[in-house]
Amino acid sequence: MSTIHPPLPHAMWASLRSTFWDDARGHQRLAYVVGAALILTGLAHGVVWAVVGGSAEGSLSWRKPVTFGVSFGLTTLTLGWIGGLLRAPTWSGWLVSVLLCGSTALEVLWVSVQRARGVPSHFNDMTALDEALFTGGGVTIAVTVTALLLITVAAFTSCTADAAMAWAIRGGMLALLAAQVVGMWMIVHGIGLLDAGVSPLTHSMTTYGQAGAMKYAHAVPMHAIQVLPGLAWLMGFGRWSGRARLLAISAAIAGYASLFAVALGRTALGLEPFDLVSASKLLYLVPALLLGAASVATAAALRR
Repeated sequence: MSTIHPPLPHAMWASLRSTFWDDARGHQRLAYVVGAALILTGLAHGVVWAVVGGSAEGSLSWRKPVTFGVSFGLTTLTLGWIGGLLRAPTWSGWLVSVLLCGSTALEVLWVSVQRARGVPSHFNDMTALDEALFTGGGVTIAVTVTALLLITVAAFTSCTADAAMAWAIRGGMLALLAAQVVGMWMIVHGIGLLDAGVSPLTHSMTTYGQAGAMKYAHAVPMHAIQVLPGLAWLMGFGRWSGRARLLAISAAIAGYASLFAVALGRTALGLEPFDLVSASKLLYLVPALLLGAASVATAAALRR
């Protein structure tokens, strides 16, 4: 007698509902609520931006509170979900969740308040208040990094997910930590410019060399934690073996790592992310092929 499988959309919805809420623990739900609030904060700033207008560049752009709210919100939500796949005492789950939610919320609040005041949030020491807020932002991101380190260690030592999902989470967490390292590079670079007397209002503190986009090298690894586990989750609905899934997610991890390597290399060399002159842009073919192969294989498995 053949097994009757529910339609794919129904199966996906049931998985999301069960994993994200029905079976979630208290500290996970805290992360979901805070993450959703941060995303809404970012979207609200997006509405303001659409009404009042303004450039997407510069230290006073509305883009910053939008991207901070959405990015930190997505990351907080995702890490809350990952907490349900880690074997850890309840008290440690609450500890990490409180550290993560508190620090990400304060980071978004800082950027939002400074934009409301009409002054730069980063690299701003024009007044004692601005300098104190910039220093406070550094403290909150240090707390965030501490929480990320704890989650990464747990992902390698006590992950209860299957092999493909476990390695997707580990790869995403390592990429997220790499994004923080690039962020520290950005801060050191910007402070060096400040010490040299350069104003954040007249110069981009995140341009390295001729045209290296440090924000690009920071953003690329930031959201591997959504892409890789998301791909592994989709693979779980396909009719293929665990070994095949692991092979496909390994290709995706390698593709994302090579994408970060290209982004970091171009930034360090002072090149624009996608200039049309340098032959080095052809290196993007490597991550495109690897990520494309994993995505096509997943789509084919879902179609079957």
